Amino acid sequence: MNSQARALPSIPDAPDYRALATLREGLHELERFTERISREHGCTGSMFELLLAVKTARRGGGLDIGMVATSLRMRHPSAAEMVRKADARGLLTLAPDPDDGRRVLVGLSDLGEKVVEAIADDQSSEVRRLRAGFVSALNALG
Repeated sequence: MNSQARALPSIPDAPDYRALATLREGLHELERFTERISREHGCTGSMFELLLAVKTARRGGGLDIGMVATSLRMRHPSAAEMVRKADARGLLTLAPDPDDGRRVLVGLSDLGEKVVEAIADDQSSEVRRLRAGFVSALNALG
């Protein structure tokens, strides 16, 4: 046998399980907070995601249901149902697309604007509160 030591294959660093758990718990805490604060403003966490998607849509005239479904990573029928519920609560406006009357465009109502702004303000404060834990966990992960 050769007297020279054979090089061992490089073993990647083990994941930092504590950092992963900390990050996961922080994300769950933020999700629970968002669900609670959304209910206080008359909607669900999922409905807040819908309002946020409509608020941040790049298309000036609103989103159609297919675009909503894509943005929320859900099937078209589920997006249509969520839009229907948000519209029933007065959070959205629905209008025929002037370029294609077969499509319905989804926009925020005045109430929807107020609700998304209020929840986003509260959520931003919560993210700032949780920031140190997120940053620490992300730094530990490299």
